[in-house]
Amino acid sequence: MQDQRIRIAILHSNQLLRESLHCCLEHVPSFAILQTASRLDELEAVLGSDRSDLLVVEFGLLSEGGVYRQRICALSSEVKTLVIDVSDNEDEILYCIERVGASGYLPHNTSVEELIRNIKAIMRGETLCSPRIAHLSFQRMSQRARRGEEAWRANGTHLTRRETEILRLVEHGLSNKEIATRLKIEVSTVKNHMHNILDKLQLPSRHSAVNHLKEQGFSVPRS
Repeated sequence: MQDQRIRIAILHSNQLLRESLHCCLEHVPSFAILQTASRLDELEAVLGSDRSDLLVVEFGLLSEGGVYRQRICALSSEVKTLVIDVSDNEDEILYCIERVGASGYLPHNTSVEELIRNIKAIMRGETLCSPRIAHLSFQRMSQRARRGEEAWRANGTHLTRRETEILRLVEHGLSNKEIATRLKIEVSTVKNHMHNILDKLQLPSRHSAVNHLKEQGFSVPRS
């Protein structure tokens, strides 16, 4: 029978805390601690495969420089990230969410019980956070969406968010069928969107639409 336990790797610079986390979590029946380390490269073997489900990482390692953050962001989407030892500072929490792409965070004074509860919630596809942080996250996303829409309108394109998304996928070389599969819509819907894009831009082909915007120095926004 396949092992259904949550497979966890721990990254922390403090040996005492690292070993304490290992001791606490290994006694949870639904958890399997794969490896603990003080350096990210020591965990690459378990993080670079399908062997791990969750990385528990110290916030201080992510805030010291961009290297660890970039490497953790590059991990497979199947590997969730829980950042611990985060202060109550809202900027630090939002940094974990927006810059690290963390699935969850825990402040300094968290209990073992809270740690276990958060790990289980993350693996269910949930995120436990305060209403204040949830509000700030939505507010940031809303502001970015508005800025993106304003930028497109300022450029005279007036493309919708779905149209810009499709144009981005065209830029990446996807066919109509591949775009439909990626966005989970009908191929005919993709074709309709492309027709609207070309009509708005007054251009003859999908590739000319991407090239036109590049020539203007206006890159297709990424989702």
